[in-house]
Amino acid sequence: MIPTAEAKKLESLIYGVLENYFSESSIRSHSSKTPKYRDFKQNNTQKSTNYDTKKPKNDTKYLRLYLVGNTYYYRRKIKQKLFRISLHTKCLRTALKRKRVLDLLKGEDMFKLETKDFKLFFEYDTEEELKTALENAMQMQVQAQLQRYKETKAYLEQEAQKEEQPEITFEQLKDKFFAKKRANGETAGSLSEYIATFNKLIEFFGNKNVYELTEEDLDRFKEHLNTLIFRKKNLSKKTINKHLIYLKMFLRFIHLNNLADSILLYKKRTIRQETPKKSNYTKQEIKQILKADYAKKDIELIIKIALYSGLRQGEIRQLTQENIVKDEETGIYYFDLDDTKSEAGVRQVPIHKDILQNVLEANFPLLGGLNKNTFGKKVRYALYKVVNETGKTFHTLRANMIDNIIDSNEESDNKFALHIIQEIVGHSPGDRVFLTTQTYKKGWNLATKKEFVDNISYN
Repeated sequence: MIPTAEAKKLESLIYGVLENYFSESSIRSHSSKTPKYRDFKQNNTQKSTNYDTKKPKNDTKYLRLYLVGNTYYYRRKIKQKLFRISLHTKCLRTALKRKRVLDLLKGEDMFKLETKDFKLFFEYDTEEELKTALENAMQMQVQAQLQRYKETKAYLEQEAQKEEQPEITFEQLKDKFFAKKRANGETAGSLSEYIATFNKLIEFFGNKNVYELTEEDLDRFKEHLNTLIFRKKNLSKKTINKHLIYLKMFLRFIHLNNLADSILLYKKRTIRQETPKKSNYTKQEIKQILKADYAKKDIELIIKIALYSGLRQGEIRQLTQENIVKDEETGIYYFDLDDTKSEAGVRQVPIHKDILQNVLEANFPLLGGLNKNTFGKKVRYALYKVVNETGKTFHTLRANMIDNIIDSNEESDNKFALHIIQEIVGHSPGDRVFLTTQTYKKGWNLATKKEFVDNISYN
């Protein structure tokens, strides 16, 4: 198919655009001594229009330029089809220059840079081939437009999601969580329980955005904890459950409720099989503990406060003289606890009649105000010298006190007996009870609680 005069003008225009697109610095002219020029001249001396478009050698790197009659043509295989385009020049140097411009373009780029009827400049053997090539080119352009649309849409959605979804690591969540808890009045002792879980999360997830976590990520974290069991890292299924429960709490704290609900915990039945239920001290063991001769009177008083008042070890360690208060109206002495594990732990606990004199004569803080670890070691050492049973600890003394105060007041006519006991030992009642007894009644009076406490007896 011979190009028309109009097509030739358009071709010349496009060659001009292409030559301006690629700077002259990227196209060096070839003299007659240049190897490529010399090789081309040696291999293309024949001037014939009778060439075979199907020979593979016609699309080699150096044989894309052909002399047909007195005009040079450029031939290129695109999409497994050879195309020819007239370079409209009889000058070999100009033809080589234009050939190099077209060589720099990829096959698809040649289509993308085309405008209007540029494809008509390609010479085809038949009109059918021209039609097929134009349809293919149109399809390529449509696909390219669709691809650009998809990429643009995906990019915009991603950017919008970034704007809507904040970024926070577990390290940052830890600071945010603790700041909120402290503002709500929780003590350092209570917050220390969450530190171990946070440390494991930070170690495992690093700087990963918490909002990008998936259920698969949580499963991997649980498997990681399981592997620590086999490496003897002092983890049990019960401890793993504790970490996962805290993780649920952290996720709900930043409103990732759906993700929190996807965390799988071990079944309680499995945990019970692994760790049998702990027992309280027997009556005989309590008698041994109360009658034992301790090296320090402070340790004896610490144990008695736990048995007769139900205070936790940390609460006893933090007692000062200011926490021993006498109510002027009733004359009742009580422990005024204001720095405790939780909001429910802030309470007034009447001092049992059997230990009142010991408390008034003691110098607080007991054991000279030792730090948490040293205080705990000294008390445990003294206790275990008297009774050393597996699963029974200092905290078991508090369990014995709660068991005793419930049994001792079982026949009480007060329908709120259980809730009064909960206030004494620092346990949170149900929401409705809390609203009634704490918000409106402002708690139970000392005389009522004193009566319940004094009923405790280990005889």
